[in-house]
Amino acid sequence: MGNYSSKVFKRLFDYPIKEKPICFVRQEDYSSTGEPVETGDDDKEAMTQYDNLCNAFFSRLLVERRQSKLLREKDYETAIKSLLETFPGWNEMTMTHLQGIFHLFDKKHSGLIDFKEFCSLVESFGDDSTKDARRVAFEQTDSDMDGQINYNEFLSVIYNYDPPDEEGNIQGLALKCRTIAEDINFVSKLTVGEQIEYGLF
Repeated sequence: MGNYSSKVFKRLFDYPIKEKPICFVRQEDYSSTGEPVETGDDDKEAMTQYDNLCNAFFSRLLVERRQSKLLREKDYETAIKSLLETFPGWNEMTMTHLQGIFHLFDKKHSGLIDFKEFCSLVESFGDDSTKDARRVAFEQTDSDMDGQINYNEFLSVIYNYDPPDEEGNIQGLALKCRTIAEDINFVSKLTVGEQIEYGLF
C-alpha cells in the first residue's frame, strides 16, 4: 500500500514536467532528426470538382463587383456633372461638403429634412434671416408640399436663398457655402505645425 501511494504521489509531481509540449507544426513536415522535409509541387492535392466550382463562382463574383463599382463611379460622375450644370458657381468640393452637412442634420436618416432641421442648418452657416423668410424659401422648394425636402431640393433652396446677381455670380448663402468648403479643404491639407501657425489650436 505504501509503495502504491508513493508511486501515485511521484506521478502527481512528475506529470506537469513530463507533459508533452504543445506543437504548432505538423509532424509529417519534419524528419526524425527534426529537419524540415522539402515538399515539391507533386505533393499538392489535385483540385476537386468542388474547388473548381468555388473558383468559378468567386471569379465571376469578382468580375461582377468590378463592373458594379465602375457603374457606380460612372453614375456618380454623371450626377455631379448634372448638378454642376444646374448650380453654376459651385464645384464638386462644395457639393460634397453640402452633402455631408445635409446628412448631419438629417436626424431621422430618411434622406429628408423638415423645416426645423432646415432652420438649424442655415443658422449653422451664420444666416440671420427671419423665420418667415426661411419658411417662404422652404415651401417654394418643397415640390410635393409634404413639409420635407430631399437633397436636390436642399441644394436648390440654398443656392437660390440669395439669388445670383445679374452677371450670374453667386452671393449670400450660396457663396458662403462655397467659401466654407474651400476653407475646410485648405485646413485639411495643412500639417499640424502649419495649423498651429495659423492659430487653429
